[in-house]
Amino acid sequence: MTSNIPTPQPPIPKPPSLIPDERARHRGRTGLALSWEHIPWWGIIVLIMGVFVAFSVFTSVRYQDALSFIFDLPWHKTALKSLDGKKIADDGSWTFTVQPPLADNTRYTVYAEFYKEDGTFNGRGEVYKFEIAKGAEPQENVALQPSPTIVQTIQSTTPTISGVAPADTAKVVIVDDFRDQPIRIAKRIWDANGVIMTIKVTLIAFVIAVVIGLVFGVMRVSSGSPDLRVNMWRRLGFGLLATVAIVMLRGQWRNPTSFLSFLLGVEAFFFLLPAMPYTISTLYVEIVRGVPMLVIILYMGFAVTPALRNASNNSIDLRGLPAAVIGLAFGYGAYLAEVFRAGIEAIPHGQMEAARSIGMSYFQAMRFVILPQAIRMILPPLGNDFIAMLKDSSLISVIALPEVLQQGRLWISRNFRAFEGYNSVMMLYLIMTLVLSLLVRSIERRVELPSD
Repeated sequence: MTSNIPTPQPPIPKPPSLIPDERARHRGRTGLALSWEHIPWWGIIVLIMGVFVAFSVFTSVRYQDALSFIFDLPWHKTALKSLDGKKIADDGSWTFTVQPPLADNTRYTVYAEFYKEDGTFNGRGEVYKFEIAKGAEPQENVALQPSPTIVQTIQSTTPTISGVAPADTAKVVIVDDFRDQPIRIAKRIWDANGVIMTIKVTLIAFVIAVVIGLVFGVMRVSSGSPDLRVNMWRRLGFGLLATVAIVMLRGQWRNPTSFLSFLLGVEAFFFLLPAMPYTISTLYVEIVRGVPMLVIILYMGFAVTPALRNASNNSIDLRGLPAAVIGLAFGYGAYLAEVFRAGIEAIPHGQMEAARSIGMSYFQAMRFVILPQAIRMILPPLGNDFIAMLKDSSLISVIALPEVLQQGRLWISRNFRAFEGYNSVMMLYLIMTLVLSLLVRSIERRVELPSD
């Protein structure tokens, strides 16, 4: 009897995902690279414009000065003091006592740079190498001797430096050079204004915003109308104990009226506690997303910060970097909460049911099953929000934080060259966003799920 069972066939191999370009192969290339014929017309125009702009920037003294100012260069030295012509004697002699005091237990290399009336360089003075002893305090009339090779040890944080300037000197700049000290260079880079300030604020604020978004995103997927009867008496009993403990500590609340009012408030809170996560997160997301980011930063810088400083008697001061970071993180946390919510809800509900069926708690299921899959899905949107935050970091210039835009405006106010100043700011933002866009695309390719 003949069997009707078909003979199994060997699996058909899949074609390679990349097909070599024969013309590229004949040109001696690998065959996988993009040939010139495939570059779109607009790509060639952008490339030509980029070359033209780069040539214009790197050959223009004004652009070089603007970029140097926005980058807050140099990073290996800093100016301690500038002495104008009034402090230079007729014979060119000058004297400078370091103020504010220098740090103790630190080595310094100090010299003077001389400039003419038109700002051109007019020479450099003698080098002073010294180390301030640990525990040294400010002392007057501690004069230093030039020492280009030998490091002097002094007991004062306010030494006095003197010298003779060449003819036609209109300004003397006292320079602290620490090019041979990597730790001080790293600290100088971290404290630099302009580009470094923008990147620093964006990174710190984005990390905080991700944490806020994750917390409120998980709260957003909780039930908005849970059964309040479940464990109701347990919650009310805990609220009663908490009320008694607080009233015992606050003697002025022991009268019946205050006690009952406080008890009713606490019990209402614990009764509605299961519905609080969804309610609070929804209020936060809807309110914050309805307020412009500029208003949030202004409110944080000129309303919340002074109020906290006055209420704490100047012990809590959020001026500058903290106010900018908190404002950006608080504003973008609402947008990231929606990103996390969408990622969590995109995971099939059966994943949670399967995790709970094997004995996992709700938090264990979220941590080990749901969130790892959701985070993989939302990595591209997170990258896009990071780029958006980098651009919105320009808004912190309204609270006088010296980031890229503020540094560009300061350079313009000093040189009255708005065209070069704003062009430099625009190019820096464009370069940073393009680099981040390429990074986001690379991450998208890496986390993309394999297709059938």
